[in-house]
Amino acid sequence: MISLERLIDALASLLETRGYHITLSATDATALTPRRLLAPDCLLPVLVRMAEEIWKQRAGQISFGLAIEPDGQALCGQRLRAVHHAPLSLIVLCTDQTLQAVADPQGVITVEDLERHAETLCGATASQPATV
Repeated sequence: MISLERLIDALASLLETRGYHITLSATDATALTPRRLLAPDCLLPVLVRMAEEIWKQRAGQISFGLAIEPDGQALCGQRLRAVHHAPLSLIVLCTDQTLQAVADPQGVITVEDLERHAETLCGATASQPATV
């Protein structure tokens, strides 16, 4: 299982080094800090779920083993609790592919565009780890 803090650190580094800037909308160009965006109750569950779908399209029905739970207080209504079956490097690479698909030439990504892409990409529900 990947530590969520380690995952957040790796994805924050990706956002910073690749020059991605996520904004709330096209009319609100305020870029949010990567660590806030990547909180388990913010965009982290969405980005990791999209990365999982990218991987599934390329590798078949291989799951990241995401533990995503409904959370009425979360930005997108979901909270990421754990990633059970994926290496960190794979999640970072697939997240980068997802962000490349949505970013404009300056690296700006609106939450609206991200949401549209997520709906197109992720028709199915998120994977869940099997109970033991």
